[in-house]
Amino acid sequence: MDGNWAALKVAHDGKVYAGLACHGCDGHMVMYNPAADRVTDLGDLTSLAGEAGLGLGPQSKIHTKFGEGADGRIYFGTHGGLWFNYARLGTKEGYPGAHWMAYDPKTGKVVDFGIGPRYEGINTGAYDPKFNRIYGLTHPRGHFVYYDVASRKAVDKGRVNNWESICRTLGIDDEGNVYGNFGAGQIFKYDPRADEIIELPLHIPVRPKGVSLGRDYYKSETHWRTVVWDSQGKKFYGVDESASLLFSFDPHAGPHGEVRPLGQMCVEGMADRRDIPYATLTLALGTDRKLYYAPPAKEFDYAGSQGVGASHFIVYDLESGKTEDRGEMRLPDGRRVIGLNSADTAPDGTIYFVGAIEVPNAQGADNDSAGKIGDVPYRLALIIYHPKSR
Repeated sequence: MDGNWAALKVAHDGKVYAGLACHGCDGHMVMYNPAADRVTDLGDLTSLAGEAGLGLGPQSKIHTKFGEGADGRIYFGTHGGLWFNYARLGTKEGYPGAHWMAYDPKTGKVVDFGIGPRYEGINTGAYDPKFNRIYGLTHPRGHFVYYDVASRKAVDKGRVNNWESICRTLGIDDEGNVYGNFGAGQIFKYDPRADEIIELPLHIPVRPKGVSLGRDYYKSETHWRTVVWDSQGKKFYGVDESASLLFSFDPHAGPHGEVRPLGQMCVEGMADRRDIPYATLTLALGTDRKLYYAPPAKEFDYAGSQGVGASHFIVYDLESGKTEDRGEMRLPDGRRVIGLNSADTAPDGTIYFVGAIEVPNAQGADNDSAGKIGDVPYRLALIIYHPKSR
């Protein structure tokens, strides 16, 4: 497996679910049981979708956030990878389309609800237990779609993003409303009661896109990269793509909500520079009322990274409003955590991340590397952090 984006969830029982990507081949869903300190492979996505051996574009990723239902199932959507250079996207040899799915821990099996958007993947998604729906944004057309689990109905509400700038995180508030970004940091709201999308007169702080930083051309730098919901404060906290600008978004303030800038979550010394790496998806809100974030020191996108650096560990205290860069993230043996792209908080306060770490002595056929970042072999790893008790 060569990548992970957003797909990480700690369930109410403390078990950790992650979606692992493999460009051009089958992605996998895995589960970590902290009580047994063991990772279990729950299956490859192409086989779980019933598409193994058909010669189609594979189900290569879970690119969305997982969600846990009242029934204990873990809900998600799949995504493609490599895309056959888009040439065969809409043909029978191409990618058949993303599947809506759920893992049932009672049976140990994945339930396939079928294909959602034809010939497209779900590269952004979230699950709402209130309305029992899986939401997503499609790639490449940028449509807002959802699957209603109870009625078994798949719905396409139309295009909300351009293909080169699809918002990478959907936020869901305590009332079941869904939020995303479009244009120059503008917020849209999907109201499930009215079944309509509303363009709100609100913008998050973003830095104007300027000179190329070696990023892929489809990285827009005009949206939020990730948001997390604070069930205690009843608001979102998020980080923008362009410069890791931290903000809060209170959807219940005033007639449309309120956005407030809170500072910057980049590596210490990089504030206001043009070469701040593209933001990651590693924002988590701890039970200690602190935001935890892991930005890279170099432009990071697994094998497509622009150089090698170590992720830093940034902490923002919601009570004091202070930001602290705790330095490079290294394993006990000194190896660097090169880059991370998902995060979540366990009920006991443990913070989990998934991303790339250095592989020592990666030689021969038996090495466990997923490829190289620069000239450094890497593999995916689950990173576990235990905050100190208050």
